Amino acid sequence: MSCGAIIFYCLNLPPHLRYCHENTFIAGLTPPPNPPSMITISHVIDPVIESALKYSAAPRSPVPTCREPDGVEVDVKVAPLIADLEGSCKVGGFLSTAATMFCTFCLCTHAQLEELDPSRWILRNGRNVRAEAALWLSTVTKSGREAQARETGVRWSPLHCLPYWDPVKHVVLGFMHNWLEGVLQHHLRVLWCIGLPEEIKKVAVELEKDEQWSQADSHESAEELEGLQKEAEEANEQADVEAHTMRSSPMLSTGSNVTPTQDAHTMRSSPTLSTASNVTPTQDDPQLNPYAFMDVDNGDDDEMIDSDSDFVPLDSETFTFSDSELAAIRDCISNISLPTWVGRPPSNLGNKSHGKLKAHELLSLFSAIFPLIIPEFWYSPAATQTQKNQLECFHHLVSATNITCSFKTSNEEADWYTHHYIEYRKLIPALFPQSHSLPNHHFAMHAGSQMKYWGPNPPISEFSGERMNGMLQNISTNRQLRTFR
Repeated sequence: MSCGAIIFYCLNLPPHLRYCHENTFIAGLTPPPNPPSMITISHVIDPVIESALKYSAAPRSPVPTCREPDGVEVDVKVAPLIADLEGSCKVGGFLSTAATMFCTFCLCTHAQLEELDPSRWILRNGRNVRAEAALWLSTVTKSGREAQARETGVRWSPLHCLPYWDPVKHVVLGFMHNWLEGVLQHHLRVLWCIGLPEEIKKVAVELEKDEQWSQADSHESAEELEGLQKEAEEANEQADVEAHTMRSSPMLSTGSNVTPTQDAHTMRSSPTLSTASNVTPTQDDPQLNPYAFMDVDNGDDDEMIDSDSDFVPLDSETFTFSDSELAAIRDCISNISLPTWVGRPPSNLGNKSHGKLKAHELLSLFSAIFPLIIPEFWYSPAATQTQKNQLECFHHLVSATNITCSFKTSNEEADWYTHHYIEYRKLIPALFPQSHSLPNHHFAMHAGSQMKYWGPNPPISEFSGERMNGMLQNISTNRQLRTFR
């Protein structure tokens, strides 16, 4: 059962008071039991935006207070939008990450996920996004709106009613979901295979058994292939004889699909595609176009960044830590000295029993624990080139983590973040060839620009909203959530 909260924070307050429960305002809840669609979320936030407009445009409605019962004139601006990727796309008026035009900050498509040169991107402009959203709203047919959205990646949102709201700059990329539970968790579970689900491990073992061919198996397969080839040649000769007989015969049924100019050899060499089919190998064949299934926005707006759905079967090139290395990591987790306010990650890291790691546990691992133990595995005079590359890749990942999770930043620090993250992604294809980039990896490329505009990421993160969700979940409802009409 899913139920989300629409929460307002007062950015005029200092960060240590801004997110206290007594200083926040819950404006509404999304109706359970399922996550809201784009249409539902628009209807839910529309009256909220109408209320905000009363205090942002003249003549402003006065707000009564205890000292001023007649009301005080206030000026209210709604910005920024803080949510996970799925929520920010729906509320901000963008398509999901499954769409071709998936990025809310630039015009990159799924075919450009591996593009690491920001100068080659076409950045979105708030004015253009507003115009595209207005065009979508003015389109009266459903098919026309779908075509318009697929072409631009933009739909209408009630937030566009706010004249001062920038649909590009005011959509915040939350580093909790994007970096901690996205990039770091992907590196830990997918690339390093720590905490790989048991189902994936079983599939990997079966595939490994299937790929272990002995010499006898290879010889037997070669003989079987040779026999099949002989049978195919005999069948071809027989078909040619029959075709010659058909061409020489004066009687040919007019109901047959075979014309006198077609012979059996031509029919065998032609592709077996029905002429009535709309499927073409260049568009919808997953082997030729791996993003074919992503070209259509199915309306459910699935976020498709959950790392559990991105595991690939283990093969000979998959990286794994040895048992001794994994034991050293667990020993470091158990014995490291941490501040009392820092939650210690599970000492049985990699086992199924501890469940999915939380965001703060991932941050502790990559910022405090792994830097103490991982270099011992790969830093030595006898290190191979692969080990050196692994250490360099880890160095860039930790450096980017320390910058994006810091409470202080600058334009120079933002540039250093982008540098480290690009270098990290350059090393991934060679070190982990079985892996592929996800939309979440591309979104992280824009975090440097966000830090230059909004400042440090933690003060505008999703942690406060997640804590509020946890508080609401602990309210006793007798396991029932009802919507009032």
